[in-house]
Amino acid sequence: MEINTIKKEAENCIEEKKEELWRLARYLWENPEYNFEEYKSSRAVWELLEAFGFEVEKGICGLDTAFRAEYDSKKPGPHIGFLAEFDAVPGMGHSCGHNLMAAMSVGAGAGIKAVIDRLGGKVSVLGTPGEEGGGGKVIMLERGAFKNLDAAMIIHSANETVVNDISYSKTDLIVEYYGKSAHGATWPEEGRSALSPLLHLFQYMNDQRLSWNGKGTILGVITDGGKEPIYIPDYCQAKFTVRSFDQKFKEKILQEFLEAGLSIATMTGTRFRYNWDGHTYEDIRNNKVLEELLEKNFTDLGETVMPRRKELGIGCTDVGNVTHVIPALQSYVQVVPQLRGHTKEFEDACGSLEGKKAMLTGAKALAFTAIDLLSSPETMDRVKQSFAEMRRNYE
Repeated sequence: MEINTIKKEAENCIEEKKEELWRLARYLWENPEYNFEEYKSSRAVWELLEAFGFEVEKGICGLDTAFRAEYDSKKPGPHIGFLAEFDAVPGMGHSCGHNLMAAMSVGAGAGIKAVIDRLGGKVSVLGTPGEEGGGGKVIMLERGAFKNLDAAMIIHSANETVVNDISYSKTDLIVEYYGKSAHGATWPEEGRSALSPLLHLFQYMNDQRLSWNGKGTILGVITDGGKEPIYIPDYCQAKFTVRSFDQKFKEKILQEFLEAGLSIATMTGTRFRYNWDGHTYEDIRNNKVLEELLEKNFTDLGETVMPRRKELGIGCTDVGNVTHVIPALQSYVQVVPQLRGHTKEFEDACGSLEGKKAMLTGAKALAFTAIDLLSSPETMDRVKQSFAEMRRNYE
């Protein structure tokens, strides 16, 4: 089988279904839903996959809006997964372009289904809710949703086309101090301020920035600093996010932060407590071989592939956790230049004809890269070797 012929067949399938894919993207855009409440969105995605001939298992991993849509050629070969995100940004609609991303993965799945009976292997489209802070993929990973995949891929809406991603490893937490209340003007000696240790903790955090030297950071806000200035507060609370591009360095400064918090409590005669705030998102570790394949496919589709720049914006994603466990990547396709995500202008673009073009380009690039893997055991082996090497480098 000539690989370019196979890719052309997959591309033709995606083109034939482009209006159905665009209706899906527009429906999601017009009906934004948020963390684990994406009932209409999830249904719209899996219903189209069912119409395309996929077998769909709904409500997987104990999450109502998560699903697995699968097509099995019943022939030996790799199992390739496309990840579909469809949640919106709370209060900002689809300003992150997940509406396009879901349609890309559906389109890629349809393109692969059109050719996989000749190639062998299996293709799945995984509906992954709650990326915007909910940690849907973290939950799904813990509950085994990705364990049978040989590789997983997702392409993100963006203002540049990029194959190699970077993201923070981040852990969020809530810190509480407990003291003893007293009248601050009349009997202050009877109190133990819960605010004082919290202020010391912020000072510690600021003092450490020099030693961190840009390798990590801790940011925080006081969410409860007391009720009335005349009373010494017996309870205060703050929220913190601990971030680094390096998981081990993040864990190091997090441990030091917690030790400092406890020491400050001892010093001030207060009690220190903390709780994790949501799921930890790990740094993304794209697979170099997958990146090379995707870059060639993007170029063949007429895209100009740019290096990953900080100006594109750097955040956190639960895709990062997936890349620690199986060969995977998150890459980017340009919707419109210059506009940043999580803005009203980018939201508008994701419902425009520029968004439609990006959706089709992303779907084709994903499908072509999956065909590279399905058609060549040697290429799939290289992907796995690259993954194993990455794991060794982080040991």
